[in-house]
This record gives sequence, structure tokens and C-alpha cells, in this order.
Amino acid sequence: MMLKNSFSLVSCFFLLAFATSCASLVEVTAIEQFSKAIENEDLKSLKHHTTMKFSKVALRDKSSMDDLKILKIPTGETTIVEITDISENHKKVVAEVGKNKKKLLYELKRVSKTGEWVVDDIYINQKQKNLNVMKSVTEQMDLLLTVREFVSAWEEGNRDDILGTTDGEFKDSLEQLHPAFLAKLSNKVAGQSKSSKKKRPDAQLDTNIAIIRLPRRTGEMVISMKLNDGKWKATDVAVESRVDGQHIASAKKQAKMLLTVSKFLDAYNQNDKNELKKYSTGQFFKGGLDFADLKLAALPHSQDAAADYELKIENNLANFVTQNNGKMINLSLIRVESDEIDIPDKYLIEEVTLFQDQGNQQVTLTSLFSTRAITLLFSEALSKRDMKILDFSSTPDFSTRVWKRVAPQLVAQLPLDEITEPGFEILDIQFNGAITKVYARQGNLPVTYILREHLGQLLVDDIHLDLKDRPASVKATLEMMVRVQNYAFSMHEQNIRDLQRHSSRDFNELVWRQVEHVPQTAFNIPELLMSNLASLEINENEGYSRIQLGNKERGATVLFIKQQGQYVVDDIMINSDSAVSRYLSTKKELRMSMAATSGTLKQNAVQAAYTISNQSDAGNSTSPQPVTVPEIQPAAFEVPQQEP
Repeated sequence: MMLKNSFSLVSCFFLLAFATSCASLVEVTAIEQFSKAIENEDLKSLKHHTTMKFSKVALRDKSSMDDLKILKIPTGETTIVEITDISENHKKVVAEVGKNKKKLLYELKRVSKTGEWVVDDIYINQKQKNLNVMKSVTEQMDLLLTVREFVSAWEEGNRDDILGTTDGEFKDSLEQLHPAFLAKLSNKVAGQSKSSKKKRPDAQLDTNIAIIRLPRRTGEMVISMKLNDGKWKATDVAVESRVDGQHIASAKKQAKMLLTVSKFLDAYNQNDKNELKKYSTGQFFKGGLDFADLKLAALPHSQDAAADYELKIENNLANFVTQNNGKMINLSLIRVESDEIDIPDKYLIEEVTLFQDQGNQQVTLTSLFSTRAITLLFSEALSKRDMKILDFSSTPDFSTRVWKRVAPQLVAQLPLDEITEPGFEILDIQFNGAITKVYARQGNLPVTYILREHLGQLLVDDIHLDLKDRPASVKATLEMMVRVQNYAFSMHEQNIRDLQRHSSRDFNELVWRQVEHVPQTAFNIPELLMSNLASLEINENEGYSRIQLGNKERGATVLFIKQQGQYVVDDIMINSDSAVSRYLSTKKELRMSMAATSGTLKQNAVQAAYTISNQSDAGNSTSPQPVTVPEIQPAAFEVPQQEP
């Protein structure tokens, strides 16, 4: 009886061992058939020994065998380590495969029709720097095949295929991009890749993010991908090139820049300023585009600009360079970072530069449009004698020397007739660094406005015109005429202090320091000084200026000399047909009036000896000595205040 029981126990042990051996044999067979198909590069056999899911995802392309080699799946002798039955038709098997006995996790499933066990997936442990990730062959093969599809789509340049390989902001920018720009960008990204057999992508995977490096002839392509709803899509691509001009740090950023350029050019050519405002910086739009006549400066259309362009990027700045009718145009972009996390950064056009004369001359749209605007504004202000606008639109030098010196009561008397004739027209503009010349016509008179850059703003510095017996500079002419008119006003107002400040030492010694009121003469000198300008001579080398007013029968000639760097009145020659000599010295007339009219001199003042040459006779002891009077220096002696 005991022998019978022992036989039964042994029989059960062998039956159990046989059953386990049979089960292991099933798994080993499935795994070894899969491995043999890989070794033989037999795609048909491989599909036969895998599930439909595995075949559709991992074996969907003819190049699948090449990508399986990249994964380096171990093949050879297989030893089963552990079997876990998930269900009647589903197993998880841990096996040691190959000479190195690398452990792999296989998922096996039984085909319902044939009852045969086949491979559904394999999991390989990937060690990458600080990562230790289990990734299935299906996922990895899907990624590698997606990379090939990405490269193929960008090489062929089909718009729908390209968009189908991308996702997120990258796809949004590409979808809006002008077809010509997208075609050009795809061509630059694809470049010259190595032959398909030599493409060996290096993929680094995390849970749902992958970085793939793919060799190119002149460098490599780096594709950033993200797994979304079970599909890998590119979120960006970079091209690292050993050839200058072919490096692309981020195709997503370039797409955003090109989209901004495309939208800007479309809005510009459609004269749509509402759209222009969206793609321009506030300073650029307000400083030039908002008030400009865009027809004055032609820019290319999007498709034309995309035909041949170069995009240079440095940090947050970029320059888009293209051609328009053989002339180079540069659109400068700046990245505007958002304070909100969920709002992406954007790029805006901050300036457009036009290159002319084979690149020797360049002008920005801001300069071009603001030049016209400031010139037209200045011309209108001259006609209206609007001192606030003239001061605002002039350089500090022009304002200090002219507009700030005009007495409010004399604004209407400014001698501006020649440059305020009706019919102002701009003919041409020439830019030369900080100086811009605007050639125009004022009625029938050619005029040239000189604009100078000051603190980043173009301002009128002078006006040049060609008139007989006058300086070409309107600024120089007005500066002297304002002095004359202010002098006349001071005489009319009996302002001895101002007369002293703007007269020569000789004039002061002989007249103004000895009187409290302007002596009466037979001539209305202030009225004569307000006569029309006949001629003006300025001799900087000799330090004098001569201004003729009115005519020979009735007028005056004002003589200025330079003292301490400023022009002051030395005498006024009266032109009168009632005088014997026709020309009378104001200094002499005033001296005669002082001698003839009692009470004219200051108390205790003694008249100084008169001499037209301003040279006293030191040897004549009988000559009356003038009483010393506190000297009031001319305004020319004062240091002009600096503008803030």
C-alpha cells in the first residue's frame, strides 16, 4: 500500500513538471520565433508572430526593420524566469535572452483563430543619466517611425503633412504662416539629410516627452516631441549646422517671427493700420506708422519677401532681411515676454530700414515718415507763427538762438514772408546719418530743410534758401533780425537796461550809461528798424555784421560787432533823403540830442567825449572826464542757460 502511495506522489511530481515544461515551451517558442524573425530581418514573419496592434504601430513602415536594429533588442537563447497569467489569453513573461542574459518583459497574447501565442509588446529598461525608464518597444518604434514621417513630410514640403506632424504653439504658428514662408522654412529645416539607411536617430525618452537627434550632412537635427492622446507630435525642431547661415535654434520661434513679418507686410500693403498696430511696437507705430502715408515707401508682399530672405537672430532680437525691386530691406523684430504664464511670448516689428544707393544710404521708416511729418508741421507753424510748435519741433540750438529770443509782442513782425508763401511741397529727402535734408518748394522758391537727430528724435535745425544779398541760413538771418527787432522794441519801451545789454562798449559809454531815457531825435528809429530786410552780411572772420533795412530814401543800416562771442549793436546808420549826407549815425544823433536837451543826462553824469573811432585822446588833459557809472554787461557776456 505504501509502495502504491509513493508511486502516486512521484507520478504527480512528474506530471506537474511536465505541465510546467509544456507551459514554458509555449512562451519560449513565441519569443524565439519573434527573435528569429528579427535576426533574419524578415518583416513578413515578424508580423506573423506579433499581434495586429504591434504590427500596425511598430511595423507600419518598410523601414521598421532598420528602427528595430536601433533599439538593439536582444535575440538568441531564451530562458524563462517568471510567468504571470493575466488572463486565459494574456501572459506576462520575464525572460533572459542572448549571451548576456538580458532580462526583458514580454507581453504575449493568444490568437483566437489559431490558438498560437504571439508577442504583443516588449519592455526594455532604459538608463539615461538620472533616468531609469521602462519603455515599450511599441512606444519606441512609434516614436522612431514618427521621426521618419516627420523628416519625410518636411523634405517633401507638403503643407498638410507638415502640419500633421506638429502640435501646440508650433502647429498654430505654422497653420497661420503664408504658404511661401512655410515652404521656405521647411526647406531650411529639412536641409540635406543623410540617406535613409544611414539615419540613426538617438532618442531620449521620458514619460511623455522625447528628444531625438538625427544626423544631417552638415550637422544634426534635434526634434522635440510630446506624446498626446497616444500619438507623438513635434513641438519644436532645431538644426545644428556646421555651415554658416543654416543654424536654426528653434523652428517654432522662427515660425512666430515669420508670421509676424508676414502679417505686418500684408497689413502694410493693404494700408490697414489697425492690423499694423497689432504687429508693431508701440513706439514704432506711434512714432511713424500711425500718421504716415504708407504709399510713400513700398514694402514687398509676403510671397515676394519669402522668396529670398535671411533671418538673423540674437537673443531677444532678430533681423529679417529681404529684397524689394533690387533694394535691400531689413525688418527688425523684438521678442515681447508675457507676464502671464499661460500667455506665450510674441514678436513685434520695432523698425524697418530701407537701403538705397547700393547699400551706401539707409533710412528707417520712422525717420522717413517723421521727417515728412515734422517738416510739414514746421512749415505750417511758420505760416501761423505758432511759437510753441516752432520751439517744439526745432533743435535746442535753433530754439535758443531764435525762437526763445522773440518778444511775444513781435511774433507777428517776424520776417518770414519768403518761407511762408502758399503752396509747400516736398520734392525729395536725403538721409546722411544724423542729418537729413528735405528738398521742397515754397511757392516758386526752392528751400531746403535741415533736420538733425537729437535724443532719438528728428528736429528742424535750419532752413536754407538762395536769396540775393543774404546768408543761405534762415537760422542765421532770423537770429540777427530778432536782435534788431528786439533792439527796436527796447528803444520804443525806453528799456535802457536791455539797450545796454545788447549794445557795444562804445555805444554804452557814449550814450546808454549816461541817460535814463532814450533821447529824442528827428527820426523814429524804432520804426525804421522794423523796415523790411534789404540785405544782410555776416563776416565771422572779421567779427562784424551789417543789416540794411528799408531803402536808400527811408531805412536804416544796423552795424553789429562781435564782443565776447556775441553780436551787439555798435551803431545804426539812418537812411534819409532829408539829410544832406543821406546817412546819419544814431550815436551822433543821440549825442546831439543829449547836448541840446536839458535833463536828458543822468544826475551827476558828464558826457563822454564823442569819437566815431572809439579812440580817446589820452594827451588832451582839458577833455572832460566821464563819471564812473556801474557797468551793465551786454547779454552777450552772460553764459547762456542750458536747456533741461
